Amino acid sequence: MAGKNPTSSVFTFWNASVLALGIVLAAMLYVFGIAMSGDTTELTASVHGADIMDTRDIPD
Repeated sequence: MAGKNPTSSVFTFWNASVLALGIVLAAMLYVFGIAMSGDTTELTASVHGADIMDTRDIPD
């Protein structure tokens, strides 16, 4: 054989995929947590051209 186990590259691919998925999910959880905290000024300030619409003080 050539000295490389073919199943090793498959496991490496899956490990990289799981790591990438974990990073994406952590980023989504971070953004969701900021949005749900009610203090989205920092999040909105990081988005160019975004406006903040505070509807908490509008009477019914």
